[in-house]
Amino acid sequence: MNLPLPRPLSIRGKLTLAALAPLIVVLILVTVAIVYLINAYIVGDTQKRVRNEMDSARAVYLRELERIRDVVRFTAHSDATSRSLSQGQSALLLDELASIERREQLDILGISDPLGRTLHPEAPITAFSPFMERSLYQGSFAGTALLTAEQMQELSPDLARKARIALIDGDKPSEAFETRGMFLVSVAPVRDKAGHVLGFLYGGKLLNKHLSLVDEIQKIIYGEEKFDGIERGSATLFLGDRRIATTIRLDDGSRALGTQVSPQVAKAVLEEKQSWLGRARVIDEWYLTAYEPLLDIDGQPIGALYVGLLEKPFMALKARVGGILFGLLLLGSGIGYLLAREISRHLSRPLLALDAMAQRVAAGEKHLQLPETGKDEIGHLTRTFNHMAAALNERETQLNSMNQQLEEKVRERTRQLEERNDELIRTRDELLRSEKLAAVGSLAAGVAHEINNPAAIIRGNVEILLMDLPPGAEGREEAEEILKQTERISRITQNMLTFAREQAIHPRPVEVNNLLDDIVAQVSHQVSIGTVEIIRQFGTDLPPLMTDEERLRQVFTNLLINALQAMNGQGDLTLRTRLVKGAVEVTVQDTGPGISENIRNAIFNPFFTSKKHGTGLGLSTAYGIVQSMGGKIEVESREGEGSLFRVILPQKA
Repeated sequence: MNLPLPRPLSIRGKLTLAALAPLIVVLILVTVAIVYLINAYIVGDTQKRVRNEMDSARAVYLRELERIRDVVRFTAHSDATSRSLSQGQSALLLDELASIERREQLDILGISDPLGRTLHPEAPITAFSPFMERSLYQGSFAGTALLTAEQMQELSPDLARKARIALIDGDKPSEAFETRGMFLVSVAPVRDKAGHVLGFLYGGKLLNKHLSLVDEIQKIIYGEEKFDGIERGSATLFLGDRRIATTIRLDDGSRALGTQVSPQVAKAVLEEKQSWLGRARVIDEWYLTAYEPLLDIDGQPIGALYVGLLEKPFMALKARVGGILFGLLLLGSGIGYLLAREISRHLSRPLLALDAMAQRVAAGEKHLQLPETGKDEIGHLTRTFNHMAAALNERETQLNSMNQQLEEKVRERTRQLEERNDELIRTRDELLRSEKLAAVGSLAAGVAHEINNPAAIIRGNVEILLMDLPPGAEGREEAEEILKQTERISRITQNMLTFAREQAIHPRPVEVNNLLDDIVAQVSHQVSIGTVEIIRQFGTDLPPLMTDEERLRQVFTNLLINALQAMNGQGDLTLRTRLVKGAVEVTVQDTGPGISENIRNAIFNPFFTSKKHGTGLGLSTAYGIVQSMGGKIEVESREGEGSLFRVILPQKA
């Protein structure tokens, strides 16, 4: 029994399916991608926001510390304080300090003698001894300090009671208390008019229960925004791993003082001294948080600063966005199906007309038979376009072949012309530089010889004149200036003679790495190194060079001095050596201001200099020496990014 063959799918059905299937796939992929990107954007933007909020919280914290420092510094430097202390009017001074303490809302404001003892009664103050030592050199010193109950008792009987906080473990209060106190502290020396230390003024603010500070941080960063009745942001100060000032509240509405931070955060912040950024559960809500360690005067972590952003609003936003995208997916699929059906209906009509037009275009050409692709309209279109494609393909093949041959010939001729042009430019530049160096050298030698004679006579007469003028005599300062300038003339003429001499080479084996080490060891006698860090990156496989060691020393000394002068005593100076294609390459790289593009091509010209007291012969002399050794010297520099000088020398000069 022969079963009837299934009816081929019409072109309309194929077009509908072809248009709808990719649309649905694309909509699904786009929906997934958008959900992923929105989620990533929310997380990334939130983390960035939390980092910025930590910066703001730190700024508020440091502003409070700076306020205390200003109060202590200005009070210590006032004439009234030093006068009262030097005249022994301690009672009057203590009354004034008490008034300032109340006005500035400080918990501590006192004064000690130079040995760190209170005035009445005379007792040592151990809490601020490190601050007092550092304030001697800095004028005033401020920082965060951790005081024990005994140290607070020395300062004020009420401080230990004020700092006491009941600890909470889990959901229930424990019987333990935090008796230590974390303070913002500043100390400044009190000096008389002669600069002698009369005593030390110290002041501080207790951070335990300093709720106004964390409230200010929360208000500045988050304002008064709430979500479901919960503050959207929070701020906390920790002493160790316990909250001593916080905007977080417990179920009964009280502040969560004495509660504990998670062990993971405590390890990262308090043990490893690292900032911590991430999602954390605070009391009974999830927050996107940032923690930063608070360090004492010795750099040891004693507490932490915290800001957190409530996670609930972002989770609600993600759920709302997901629902909207799912609805758009369904709506887009339905609209796509209707559009695909309508478009396919319109596209199927002109296909037969196109088939007839294609046969007319292909009339008179050879008929090429290709396998029939189907029984529908596409089959007719395939047969028709076979004829047209064969003719067009043959002509296109011929044209493409001719175009490729022509383009290849043009490229080859262009490349040859560019190579010849570059070679001519390089040769011309070298000839011009050589002619200029020779002419300037001859002129420099003549000028130097002519200047040396009168300069020597002037110098000798000035030296005789200085012998007759005792120190402080009228005219001696002017005579010394004349002698100084004649010595400068002598140095300039000596550089001119050095530049003018023929660069004769006396080769002998030279270890480049050892030569550079020797120059670095001696260059400090010629120019101040300051805090410049000299980095050596020497190759270990360098062969000795057969060249003139003294002239090579002159080249590298000049480059190092120029680099150190450019950096003005700070930055990194990197020396590198390596073997490149049988030649030794030495680079001197600085982190100075760099060389502007408009003068970079002129730095090797004789007498060109950008220095106030330079002669402009150093780099041109180095250029001539390197050329006479058969090598070359190059410069790479961008203004504001430092400079790099590269010297390439053959193994034999």
